[in-house]
Amino acid sequence: MSWLTNLLRPDGQARLAPETSPALSGQAPATAQAFDTPASDGPLGGPVWLPLVEPDAAGRFLSGLGLDRIFYAPDLVVVTGWSAGAATLALEGPVGPIAPDVRVNVPRPDVSAAYAFAGPVHGFLLAFRDPPASACLVARAGAERMRRSEIAQFPADRLEPDLGRILAEYAAARGPLFDALRSTPAYLAAVARAAAPASRPGAPLGHMDIVKAVPGAGGLCIGWSLGQADLHLVDEAGNWQSLASAMRWNRGDIFDGFAGDYGAACADAGFLQALPTPLGPGHMVRLLARDGDDLVLLHERVVEAAPLDPVGYARWSFGLPVPAEQMVERFSRHDGAVLRTLITRAHEHGSPPPMVRRAGRVPAEPEVSLLIPLFGRYDFVEHQLLEFADDPFIRDRCEIIYVVDDPGISAPVLAALDMWWQLYGVPITVVWGGRNRGFSGANNLGLSLARGRQVLFLNSDVVPMAPGWLEALSRRLDDHPEFGLLGTRLLFPSGGVQHDGMTFEFNGTYGVWLNQHPGKGLPAEDAIPGTVREWPAATGACLIADRAEIAALGGFSEAYLIGDFEDSDLCLKVEASGRRVGVCPDIALTHLERQSFGMHGTGEFRMRVMLFNAWLHQERWRGAIERHAASWGEEMPA
Repeated sequence: MSWLTNLLRPDGQARLAPETSPALSGQAPATAQAFDTPASDGPLGGPVWLPLVEPDAAGRFLSGLGLDRIFYAPDLVVVTGWSAGAATLALEGPVGPIAPDVRVNVPRPDVSAAYAFAGPVHGFLLAFRDPPASACLVARAGAERMRRSEIAQFPADRLEPDLGRILAEYAAARGPLFDALRSTPAYLAAVARAAAPASRPGAPLGHMDIVKAVPGAGGLCIGWSLGQADLHLVDEAGNWQSLASAMRWNRGDIFDGFAGDYGAACADAGFLQALPTPLGPGHMVRLLARDGDDLVLLHERVVEAAPLDPVGYARWSFGLPVPAEQMVERFSRHDGAVLRTLITRAHEHGSPPPMVRRAGRVPAEPEVSLLIPLFGRYDFVEHQLLEFADDPFIRDRCEIIYVVDDPGISAPVLAALDMWWQLYGVPITVVWGGRNRGFSGANNLGLSLARGRQVLFLNSDVVPMAPGWLEALSRRLDDHPEFGLLGTRLLFPSGGVQHDGMTFEFNGTYGVWLNQHPGKGLPAEDAIPGTVREWPAATGACLIADRAEIAALGGFSEAYLIGDFEDSDLCLKVEASGRRVGVCPDIALTHLERQSFGMHGTGEFRMRVMLFNAWLHQERWRGAIERHAASWGEEMPA
């Protein structure tokens, strides 16, 4: 530090003489000397006050105090200087001295050399948050020397315009100031800009591999770090995020590269951390480490734009190297909220009016509207129409609505409409919604256009085994008004059970409640004709309800990604409205499970989509899920 270079001539004589004891100047002793304003002489960039010192009779300096810099704002005062002996500097308010929020002491050998004090000289930085407007700086050196001034009365040319020079001179204060100023973004940004890389062996290291965000929604930072230190992300505006809750995992590349220097500290070096919502593309973000009192700059990077479409964001973010077992925890603590925001925004954009085409004469008042979404594949349509054509109830008293949910097949489906009518003689309505809406959105679009007294939600890969099933299912719903939703037994083509009702089971590996189909894959049990068995939920692959009632509940939730858990969500919503959910085991259809939605993705991505939807489902319905699980004797999570 070299503040005294402004005070000394090249010959070593003082340019601005320190204020000394009245006894040495021949003046009468005084207990104190007060100044309404600070000294204003001295070179620009020199001390705010002339040094205040106490000499003894021989002219040797016993104590002294210098005030080097002041930053003043209504919500923050930072002062730096030095003291020796019994000299003190305090900020005093109406009721007495104010304790500093930050105090940092450093050696001052430059002052010791200039004044030859008998004892050590300490440099200091004092920071005060929200001081009273009338607060005064009071300096004392011995019993007879005092200087006092209201902090707000210092001339502007004696104040620091910002914290930059103070932070450059007091590196040891950067860490404590970072801790003290986190609630004031502008000051925190200034402290972050002053951070510098560390040079000592074993100092913290870190790097941000990817930093991407969606404006107003948040984003992700993925990287690695080494060393025992608290890590933080700070952008240019002072938006701040601790990495204390970051997802961690082992990175073999980091272990191989740094194990020789960092040893076991290389374990779990990889991290993923959500970004603060205000931080968007184009912002500079810094990765900082609080290492003792030091604030170490590890890396800085400009934030890039993340995909805006929810499925696009999922394909990008789900590919990041977080183990699948940690995905639910990640959704809870990091970017689950980002995906929820993107899904909501996608629905807020609105949609073009649907295109509706009909072939054949649809009943004016259908008994049941069959709502069948189409995505990726539409070859199953002819299998269904072949069976529908042999069923008088469906052919003559129902309406069949195919909802195209894939722009890739909209043209061929619309082109095939007349041919299907001519081949099978079943009246058909085809609806194209203009965009991909997902399972829930496609069904809800069909629901909005349906005219039937009841609606049947049906997958395109569910094929009837014999006529009369839908008439029986419709009558069963009428005969059991306590039920708001009824499903059917679904069988694999081999004859084993695919669905006979759904329950909930906690998966300890992934830490989330999943839907389960008891008896799946086993031979079907004998069913008593005309019965309804109550279940916590039933699959949306074949589900009948009163159209007006289900529309009043809002239909399927469109908060899920692509397609999972919307059916159990609807079941729990119906239950919450006071109705029950059941399955008719004597009514059976064949289900080519997931064949109709296989184009949405497979493998690791599909599993992570399932985990996101399971997490969201759990967030919405945890209480009801756990109540059902307990009633079925399921083991509860610890």
